[in-house]
Amino acid sequence: MSDSPRKKSLLRRFLELCLWGVLAIGLLIGLSEGWVLLLSHGRCHDSVAECQPNSVGLVLGCSKYIRRGYNNYFYVNRMKAAAKLWRSGKVRCLIVSGDNRAMNYNEPRDMKNSLIQLGVPADRIVCDFAGICTYDSVVRANKIFGADKLIIVSQEPHAERAVAIARQLDIEAEGLNAPSFAMKRSALIRFYLRERAARISMVYDIITNRTPHHMGQPVRLPY
Repeated sequence: MSDSPRKKSLLRRFLELCLWGVLAIGLLIGLSEGWVLLLSHGRCHDSVAECQPNSVGLVLGCSKYIRRGYNNYFYVNRMKAAAKLWRSGKVRCLIVSGDNRAMNYNEPRDMKNSLIQLGVPADRIVCDFAGICTYDSVVRANKIFGADKLIIVSQEPHAERAVAIARQLDIEAEGLNAPSFAMKRSALIRFYLRERAARISMVYDIITNRTPHHMGQPVRLPY
């Protein structure tokens, strides 16, 4: 009987810790959401015509396939939007930035090949093989490639986050929203949770002024 009050006390403490944990996560999500919306408001466009000229396009990477033999339509629509942006004359060149984790997985190479097939000249496409996350891609576009005015191409939630990162780092930026596609509920939930986690990570990167995982020597853009 004497153990019962102690067990109740431990249970109450555990529940209190869980409650505080939930509140802390909610606060982080709210902070990151507000930060992104504040900095990206009115700067992410569905139409190329709304984008400002004389910029550098930054195309953010993702896998070309969701699994063997099945196209990733985030990737397909992103490449089409980037090619349309190039044809508009609004950008002087395109930086394709993504992960290059293995010999058989190379996002920048895949993006460059796809854009060439869509009519973008090869000599106007620059590969950033060290864009292993959105924060690194944005910082490297400015610090390594010298771009100080960006049009960032991705799907809307991702473009908003990238624009917010850029503006927080005093880089002039706007986004071009590539079309999304209808997803199953389970995939939509995973996408939503992944984006929320990425936005919390973004806050940490900005507050700590994190240096990208890989830097290196400056690279001259072809213009």
